[in-house]
Amino acid sequence: MSLGQEVFEKLDGWANSLVSPALPLRATPEGESEVRLEFKQQIPQSVMIGKLIRAVSGLRGAFVLAEAGHITECAAVLRIVSDLCTEISTIGLSLHRGGDLPAAVKDFVAQYFVPRARTPDELATAERMRYVSREALMKVHKALADSQPIDSTLLDRSHRFVNMAYDSYVHGAYETTMELWNPRRGAFEMRGHPSQAKREEFVEVVFLKMHAVVVAAELTAAMTAHSEVFAQAREARRAMDATEPWKYRGVEGSA
Repeated sequence: MSLGQEVFEKLDGWANSLVSPALPLRATPEGESEVRLEFKQQIPQSVMIGKLIRAVSGLRGAFVLAEAGHITECAAVLRIVSDLCTEISTIGLSLHRGGDLPAAVKDFVAQYFVPRARTPDELATAERMRYVSREALMKVHKALADSQPIDSTLLDRSHRFVNMAYDSYVHGAYETTMELWNPRRGAFEMRGHPSQAKREEFVEVVFLKMHAVVVAAELTAAMTAHSEVFAQAREARRAMDATEPWKYRGVEGSA
C-alpha cells in the first residue's frame, strides 16, 4: 500500500475523532414532523469540523468516480472539495491569528448555522440573504497568508488557476466534453471512460487534492486542541511533502 493510500484510509477516522466532542448531536424540532440535527456549539471550530467531514466524503466520492471512469464528474466534485478546504483554512488561520475574526469570516460562520428553507413558500417569504462569496473568503485567505513566510501572491495565483480548471468541469466547458471522446469507438464515453491511463490520471488528481484535505484536518485539529489527530495529520503532511503520495496503480480499464 502506498503512502497516499495509507493516508487516504485515515481521513474519515480523523474527522470522526474531531467531531466526537460535539456529540451527541442535538435534535431540534422543525415543523410538525421534521427534526434538525445540530452540533452542541455554533462556533467557528464546529464549522471547520462540518466542512472537513464534507471534504473527506467528497474526496472519497471523487476517487470512486475516477476509478469508474467518470472523470469529468470526478473533477466537478473536487471543485467542491477545493472550496471546502479554502473555507476551513480561512477560518483556521483567522482563529490562529487571534483577536476579532474578519467580518467575512464572522458572517460566513453565522450563515453556516442558518436553517435552510424546507418548502418553496418558505423560501419565497424568507428575507433574502447575501451569502459571503468565494471571492471574499479568498481575499481574507490571501491577507492572512501575507503574514506567513510564504509567497502569498504566488499561492493565491496558483490557487485561482487550479480553481479555474475545476470550474471548467462544473460548468461543462467545451474542453471537458472533448475529454470524453473515444476515437477508437468514434463515440463519447458517458458510462465511464474505458482508458486505464485516463482513469489513473484522475485518480492521481484526487490524491494531489488529498494534500489540501490533510492540511485542513491538521489545522482543524490544531484549532480544536486535538493533539492526537494533529500529530498524525502533521506527520502525514510532512511525509507527503517529501515524496509523491499520489502514485496509485490498479485501476481497471483499457490502455
